[in-house]
Formats: sequence, structure tokens, C-alpha cells
Amino acid sequence: MENNLTSKSLMKIPKNIFVYAYLIIPVLALVVLLDMFYLNNILLPYSGIDAILLPLFVFIFNLPHIIASFFSFFDKDYVKHYKKHLFFYLPLVLLATAALLFVNPLLGFILFLVADVWHGVKQKVGIALILGARPNWIYKVWMWIPFLSTSLVFAYFMVDFMFRGQFPETLVPFVSPVLFVGAILIFVSMIAMLWSSQPKVRFYIFCVSMFFLASYFFVLAGYIFFAVLAFRFVHDVSAFAFYITHDYNRAKEAKANWIYNLFSMIPMPILILTPILSYLFAYLIRQGSDGLAVGYGIIVLIGMSHFYLEGIMWKRDSPHRKHVAVKD
Repeated sequence: MENNLTSKSLMKIPKNIFVYAYLIIPVLALVVLLDMFYLNNILLPYSGIDAILLPLFVFIFNLPHIIASFFSFFDKDYVKHYKKHLFFYLPLVLLATAALLFVNPLLGFILFLVADVWHGVKQKVGIALILGARPNWIYKVWMWIPFLSTSLVFAYFMVDFMFRGQFPETLVPFVSPVLFVGAILIFVSMIAMLWSSQPKVRFYIFCVSMFFLASYFFVLAGYIFFAVLAFRFVHDVSAFAFYITHDYNRAKEAKANWIYNLFSMIPMPILILTPILSYLFAYLIRQGSDGLAVGYGIIVLIGMSHFYLEGIMWKRDSPHRKHVAVKD
């Protein structure tokens, strides 16, 4: 990765942090197995998709890392670099999403879910490229299989949860077979990826593959919340590693960020200030949007903004990429 990180005082992301995030999988698997074989499924009634509304889960996951991703754009140099995206393409995406939500809320919600899954899968497999995987056809197969299978299953459970009985009945019989076939294909593609990749990235590829396989096991066993929790945990930990590192290094180079300049009177390093501010703003947004008729639409539009900006901010030779590197 090309970057400007030549000074020893600048921060690099430890490579192992991406692997450590996947430790949640054996922990959750152990909990599920204990519940299935020793606790008489005492947790099962509380592990459905509706558990995503638990206050602690809502507070910790999803929105805070999205808010953190916006901080870097409050920078005069970045505004200049990304101006066509910020002031033209992004507004078009938001207008199109808002129009779709107004005309067909169900279709708009499905679009949001699919974009969310793509965003999450792309992050997990994309990190493999940073660590040394080759972007060949095997890699693309390894990426597309979990995206397609996860999208269908995630859409099924979320649509059934949010829009009771409106998921196309013709697709319902395919949910379990898609997971089963998807698991087989993921395992086969994992073997191919391990065989064709450099040794330094193989364990990460194994972790990502086992993550999807374990998530499918959770869903098939009825512990759907555990699959969502694992997806969010890994995604958010990895995301915060990038945002905190970038914002720290950018602040070392230039004091051009309006957000961090505004809070500069607080004697706190950016690696701590970034998550604190993201959780604070996320909480305020949740509180302000709860109970509003358009509250759900506000969250969707914030999410779509995040998905779009993430698609451009980490492209090769972007200002963001130049301030982030991974340490072996």
C-alpha cells in the first residue's frame, strides 16, 4: 500500500488486530454448543433476529463506526479532493434512495440490506488483499459466494422482521438450501484460496472463511442474533482500526480537520477521542430519530452515505490510503 507513513511517530495498524477480531467466532460457537447440549436451549428463544433491538447492541454496534467514518471528511483538503463525490454523486445516491423508500419502502429496505451485506463482505475479503492475497478469479469467487448467500438469508430474516409476511413466499424454501450449498462452496473456495495465496495471508483467509461457515451454522441452528453479532463485531473492530489510525496520522500531518480542531481543547489523544465522539454523536442521532415517522429513513440514508463514501475513500492513491498502513 502506498502511503506517507515514513515517520516513526506515525501509527500503523497491527496486522494481528484483523485476526484477533475473529476470536469472537469460537467464543460464540462455544456458547451456542453449550446451550444446545447442556443448557436445554435456554438461550434459543432470545437469539432471534429481534434481539438486534437490545439497547446494548444498538448502542455499541453499527451506527458509531459509521459516524466515525465521516469525521475525516471534515477536512478542507479532503473536501477539495472529494468535492464531486460529496456535492454531486452522494446527493444523487441519497435522493434516489429517499425516492425509492417513499415509493416502495420494502424495495428500498432490501436495497439497503444488500448494500450493507456487500459493504461488510467487501471489507472482510478486501483486507485479505492488503495482507497479500491475489485479486484473481479465485478471490472473486471467494468474495461473491458469501455475498450472494448472505444477502438472501439476511434479507429474508430482516424483511420478515420489519415487514411481517412481505418476503416473497417463492424464495422462502430456498433459504436453508442456499446456506447449505453456500457453505460447501465457501469451503471449496477457501481451499483454493489457501492453495493459491502467500503463507502470510493464509491464516486470515482461513479466519474469514470459518467466520462465514460458523455464521451459517448459527442461522441454521436458530441462533440468528449470534450471526448478526459476529458480523457486526468483526466489521466494527476492523473499521475503527482504520478510522482511528487514519485520523491520528492525518492530524499529525496537518491540523485541517474542523471536528478535531473544535474539540482540541479536550486533553485527549485522537485514538481515544475518535471512538468517544462517534458513540456520542451516534447516541444523539438515535435519540433524535427515535419516534419520528421518518426516523428509519434517516438511519437508512446515513448508512447509504457511509456505503458510498467507503467505496471511494480507500481507493488506491486516495488521501485516505496515504495515511494508513498495516504493520506486520
